[in-house]
Amino acid sequence: MPQENESLRPRIGLAAVLLAALVVAGCQSLYVTQITDERDFRAKVTLSDKPVLVDFYKAGGCPTCELLMPVLDKLAQEYGERVGFTRFAIMHPYFVPTSETLQNQYHISLFPTVVLVVHGEEKGRWSLDYNSDDYRKALDAALAKAPPKRLGAG
Repeated sequence: MPQENESLRPRIGLAAVLLAALVVAGCQSLYVTQITDERDFRAKVTLSDKPVLVDFYKAGGCPTCELLMPVLDKLAQEYGERVGFTRFAIMHPYFVPTSETLQNQYHISLFPTVVLVVHGEEKGRWSLDYNSDDYRKALDAALAKAPPKRLGAG
């Protein structure tokens, strides 16, 4: 029996290293894009032709922020290309804003705060909300009101 336990040690060690790497990397998602600055925010959110769910979070070890990632990741997989899913670190560690303009514009004081933006306008807001059904209701309503895409000049 001791040999079996010894053979598990390298696997457990590898799993611990991979888990630590995910935590250090901020549990980045394959489906939720990261916004880097105000210009990127404008391109990915304000000027988007589809609804965008924006996760405003505090960088540098915000446990309440990281709890939201699996929820957003799952929603992003469900909605695919119909909805944009983004994250923006509105605060650096030690509560230094990355963009006072966006922080003031969207009145961000709790982390995470999620804002639904449709054609540049705020259409929904959630703070410390991890219930995917709350987001689905708002996303479905926004998609139902979206104008049909133009098929071409005619």
